[in-house]
Amino acid sequence: MTNDQVFVPKSRSQRGLPPLDPAKEDLAGSRVDEKIQEELWDALGDSPIGAAWWVFAQLLFGWPMYLLTNASGQKSYPKGTNHFTPGLPLFQPHQFGQIIISDIGIFIWLAGIVTWTYQRGFLECLTLYLIPYLWVNHWLVLITFLQHTDPLLPHYRASSFTFTRGALSTLDRNLLGGPGIFGAITGWLGATLTHGISETHVAHHVASKIPHYHAWEASRHLKARLASAGYDHEGRPGTWSEALRVWKECKFVEDEGEVVFYKNARGFAARQAVFANEGVSDSGIDVKDQE
Repeated sequence: MTNDQVFVPKSRSQRGLPPLDPAKEDLAGSRVDEKIQEELWDALGDSPIGAAWWVFAQLLFGWPMYLLTNASGQKSYPKGTNHFTPGLPLFQPHQFGQIIISDIGIFIWLAGIVTWTYQRGFLECLTLYLIPYLWVNHWLVLITFLQHTDPLLPHYRASSFTFTRGALSTLDRNLLGGPGIFGAITGWLGATLTHGISETHVAHHVASKIPHYHAWEASRHLKARLASAGYDHEGRPGTWSEALRVWKECKFVEDEGEVVFYKNARGFAARQAVFANEGVSDSGIDVKDQE
């Protein structure tokens, strides 16, 4: 919760919801009074059109807004945090010069767009560059959003966070995959054209220096090792409909608890933390699916 840098869950209080009432709902999200469900739905529920609009807006504009305003980023950072100003919590002091060089590059890029628009017209710039630019951004957000957001993924507060837990709090997904022959074809295209960036993401978290041409092999061995320990990090295929499902299922997490899972707009969680004893293993977390 405090170590994540992007797609950080909003808590109950950050959503402006009433405090948890233990008499009417439990912390784990397995029991919620009908009246509480209605209140939560009134505050968080989306119509089909509304949910589709928010997913559309996030996919197209989420990346620029993250860079400009830290949207979906770490909530503990001060207001005005962005990726262009040296000295902000996002950066280390020794990165000052690198940020300035990057800012100069951004300025030259913007000057090029303005010059193009002035000499050739906005319509040409929009058609040949800005729309394709947003389309590429859409893929970045779709892939990374689904890698790091799902009702089955745990989120840890600082006292319970370890590198191993953070590295394994993600999913591999077959980009554009699905059932049947058509799904197999689109899934193969998605994986091949992106060098398996979505299908081998857990391995990337564990060892970020693995090159893409070794990622498949590394991922295969990692999955076998994790499977022997009872871990399954294979998520549903990474599609637009899956982004819509995840958006509707991942509304908030509780303010309390060392290990928390997303709850939906009626207050239910798809999974809850279960520890076999008081000790906490560095290897991760046992989980139990809700009925």
